Amino acid sequence: MLTNGEIPAAARVLVLSGDLGDGHRQAARALAETCGEGLADRVRAEVIDFMQEVYPYLHPMVKYCFMKGVEKVPSVYGYLYRKTRRKEAMPIPFKTFLSLGLSRFLTLLEEKKPDIIVCTFPLAAAAVSLLKEKGAVSTPLVTVITDHTDHSLWLQPHTDLYLVGSEQVAAALRLHGVSSSRVRVTGIPVRSRFSESFDRVRLCQSFGLDPQRPVVLVMGGGSGMLDESVRSLIRSTSLLERLQLVVICGSNAAVREELEAELQEHPTNRVIVKGFVEEIHEWMAVADLLVTKPGGLTTAEAVAVGLPMLLYKPIPGQEEDNAAVLEKAGVAIRATAGRTLQDQLLELADNRLALAAMKGRARQFRRQRPTEQAWDAIMHLQQTASSVRQAWQATTTIREAW
Repeated sequence: MLTNGEIPAAARVLVLSGDLGDGHRQAARALAETCGEGLADRVRAEVIDFMQEVYPYLHPMVKYCFMKGVEKVPSVYGYLYRKTRRKEAMPIPFKTFLSLGLSRFLTLLEEKKPDIIVCTFPLAAAAVSLLKEKGAVSTPLVTVITDHTDHSLWLQPHTDLYLVGSEQVAAALRLHGVSSSRVRVTGIPVRSRFSESFDRVRLCQSFGLDPQRPVVLVMGGGSGMLDESVRSLIRSTSLLERLQLVVICGSNAAVREELEAELQEHPTNRVIVKGFVEEIHEWMAVADLLVTKPGGLTTAEAVAVGLPMLLYKPIPGQEEDNAAVLEKAGVAIRATAGRTLQDQLLELADNRLALAAMKGRARQFRRQRPTEQAWDAIMHLQQTASSVRQAWQATTTIREAW
């Protein structure tokens, strides 16, 4: 126990992420950045990619199969998602896969000696829970759900605290039997810069955009999943007469090169194509509308900025769930299959009243200071666990004295 005058050591927090979808990584990054901005004296947070670290040889194959499966056969992914959504026990294939890396994972935890483990990736949370079940680990476990919905893979029996994006997700967890004391509604963690104010005119000028003409930001997630209906937008003369397009391709270099080649054949100053951009918060700040797939983190960032969304072709599973939540909240509209994406984009972009209403509802829907709220909840759990541990140690010392 600390004596008078002693300064408590900073808590060691291990944040476990994964790159099967960019949102898990971005949520971990948001937590780490906020920790560095205001909690450096209280917390030492380290972010590790669970898949890369624990499955260094299997990881490339697993990631390739996952991304290709989602892109090429989304209906199969959706079927598996729905099939496992309400499972009370972890599906055997997942448990078998995790068992292959438990020994390596345990070695990692013994090396890092974290005071608390925070997971933004469900397989990492499942692995920690399995080790706790075996009695190999007793470290408190926090799971950060990075979608606007629930799924059984996030829900593990030895999780001490869940941080969720909305009351709707909290209610879903209670239906799964998770007690209210183990759930905190903090909002999905996004970097603090998404809540900053910006000079739109200055930003437009620095990006080479016309401040007087509407700007539409087009995104396909971190993997740049942009299908032909989206790519064709840059070839639409009628659309470019009225709008400016900024297309963000993320890490998908092949798509970026294809779009840049098209622009070389048909030059225009109304389209900007970018790969991964560090300053995505600034691109969102200059945009009037976002055309995107409904990933949890991208849409949470858009809500934080107050950017209306047109959602296209959600992947069956969590993206469909996310789209339903965002539509119900009135911060997004889902593109329908019966009409072209271009027609729906132009219709919404021209409806200034609808866009203004969506911006207003975003202000109501978003959570204030989500990463700070997350750290408040994490540190409260850590302090509670530390107090219990100290009390147990004191009791043991007294018993030994007797």
